[in-house]
Amino acid sequence: MSVLCTTLPEQLSLLLVDDHRIFLDGLSLALAPLCKDLQIRTAESAADAEICLQHASFDLILLDLRLPDMPGLALLQRWQQQGRMTPVAILSASDSNLDAQAALAAGALGFISKSANSDELRQAVTRVLLGETLPTPQQGDKTQLTPRQLEILRLLADGLPNKSISRQLGVSEDTVKTHLKSLFQEFAVHTRTACVSAARQRGWL
Repeated sequence: MSVLCTTLPEQLSLLLVDDHRIFLDGLSLALAPLCKDLQIRTAESAADAEICLQHASFDLILLDLRLPDMPGLALLQRWQQQGRMTPVAILSASDSNLDAQAALAAGALGFISKSANSDELRQAVTRVLLGETLPTPQQGDKTQLTPRQLEILRLLADGLPNKSISRQLGVSEDTVKTHLKSLFQEFAVHTRTACVSAARQRGWL
C-alpha cells in the first residue's frame, strides 16, 4: 500500500461504471488502499455515468465494456467526441486481444481484466493514473483485423452482398468469402448479422 501511495497524490477521485452492484462494491474495496483520501463514485449505466460527470470531475474513469443502455466503447467514443479529457480505462471480463485493441483505438488508456486480483488491479490503475498506457493482454493468439477485413466489415454493416463488396473493393467474391470466414471465426459467429453485431459490441464499427 505504501509503495502505491508514494507515487500517487493523497487525494484522488474515481468513477466506476459497471452494471453489477456486487462487482462495484468489491472493486471499491480493492481500490481503497490506493491513496489516503480516495473518493469513489459508482454508476450502473451509461446514463448514470453521464449524470455523475455533469456534477463532478474525476481523475480516472473505470468503464465496463457491457452496459445495459449502451456499449462501453460507444460511450467512450461519445466522450472523446465531446472533448472530455478524463482518462478512461476499460474493465472487462473479456481477455480478448481484439477487445483490448478496440478499447485503445477508441481512446482508452488501458484494458484491465476483471480476472485481475486486487494487487494487479491497483497496479494497473496506478499506472494509468501516472499517465501510462497499459499493454494489451498477452495471449498466444495475437490475431487482429487487417485493413481489408475492416473494409469488408464496414461494407457488411452497410448491408452489401458479397458481389457488391467484391466490386467495390476490386477483389474476387472468393476473396470476400475467405475474409468473411475469418471474421466469423474471430467473432465466433455464424451469420452476417451476428458478425456486424459482435463487431459493434467490440467497437470496430
